[in-house]
Amino acid sequence: MNENEVFIRDNFWQEIEASHNKYAHIIMIATKPDIIKQAPLYLELKKRGELVILVHTWQHYDYNLSQWVLWEFEMTVDINLNIFGPIHKKFSLIVERLGNFLVELNDNYKKIPVPYVHWDTLTAATADKAAFLNKFAVVHVEAGIRTLTPNAHFYWNLFDNFEKWIFHWEDYYHSLQKREIYELGSIEPFPEQFDTRSIEGSTWFFAAPVELYKETLINEWHDPNKIQVVWNTVVDAIEISKKKISSSKAFEIYPNMKWKDFIFVTIHRRENCEKKERFLTLYYALKKLIQAWTPVCFLELYASSFAIDNYWLRDDLNELIKNYPDNFAYWPALAHHSEVIDMISKAGAVVTDSGSMQEEANIVWTPCVTLRFGSDRTETILAGSNIIAPPVNSNLIAQIITWAIGNKKMKGKNLYGENVSKKIVDEVLKILSKNGKLFLLDDERLGLEKYTNWKI
Repeated sequence: MNENEVFIRDNFWQEIEASHNKYAHIIMIATKPDIIKQAPLYLELKKRGELVILVHTWQHYDYNLSQWVLWEFEMTVDINLNIFGPIHKKFSLIVERLGNFLVELNDNYKKIPVPYVHWDTLTAATADKAAFLNKFAVVHVEAGIRTLTPNAHFYWNLFDNFEKWIFHWEDYYHSLQKREIYELGSIEPFPEQFDTRSIEGSTWFFAAPVELYKETLINEWHDPNKIQVVWNTVVDAIEISKKKISSSKAFEIYPNMKWKDFIFVTIHRRENCEKKERFLTLYYALKKLIQAWTPVCFLELYASSFAIDNYWLRDDLNELIKNYPDNFAYWPALAHHSEVIDMISKAGAVVTDSGSMQEEANIVWTPCVTLRFGSDRTETILAGSNIIAPPVNSNLIAQIITWAIGNKKMKGKNLYGENVSKKIVDEVLKILSKNGKLFLLDDERLGLEKYTNWKI
């Protein structure tokens, strides 16, 4: 691929010109979770006969992270922005390249862009800027998500006691369900917490996943009339994927995990993989579990694989693979979402630093352990389906995970609703029908245009 090119699907502009639709619903994707969670919206809009444009920034381009999931959800990319380089360069390229596309779509083809940005990604935090600077507001899917973190005193007490051999899993588990211990202000996950906060000023419709984040948005002075709790599109994606589980080859890839209460492990956050102390703490916690004959399925992701090599752990990892063939599996990320759902629905626990996997574990009723200091899915912790394992002490992490495996108390109800994509599309079309567009200046927003008088 030529780095300087934006790739456009054959016959795309001819189809745009032939379309009689006034609005162009632009679904932005970049990462594997983006594709999975935006897929139901894409399919819902297509079903209704709307003009839908799928724009891929090319942030996740590997087949395992992108192409296979696109095929799985029957999605066709129309525009590939072909971004590259370090984060700041990707940021600027999306603003420039998407901005140029939106202007051409509006000015030359007379289609009003309605971008749908998702969650807390680099793509969402740049696509909204490209739109807003050209006077187009966005729909923010999974809006308002903020990391809530237990306060310093809570953690000091936890670790002071643990050093004295005082730790009761049940007490710790229930203490995390007390709202008063949490505080806002974390910049983790980095840079996603910046990304999600920066989007809100350009948003006209906030599709909040739970009441907790509607409350957050209102406390940040966003207009309550623009916020709806519609739940989470991952529910719709899981319903699609469940129908394909019968053809899943997940347990052919991981045969030593079949019929076992295994833990399904993913580690990929920058702050966990780029900070040596944190990654070593997590790695040696997993090693303790493997050596204690706990079945561990550890997915290889780019960030964790880089950390393993960067901290000289590859030989040690290979020894674990050799010495514990019956209870340790290490392999690249599963390509299909249906295979992931197959695995986590049969796991004893999901052990992760991923935000979306905390949701998926809740929906399929699998206990979750979050390898962070706080969570941007705190609703799952407050509901008891998730527990935090702070990356400080490998012995504590191993204990927390051990008690979570198969724990029936952590198999709570689905927090994320149903038919979410339909709700979002209903609300967006209602706004467009009423206002004609999403971006409104104050005279338009306040209904003052009828009072306009420039006559002397």
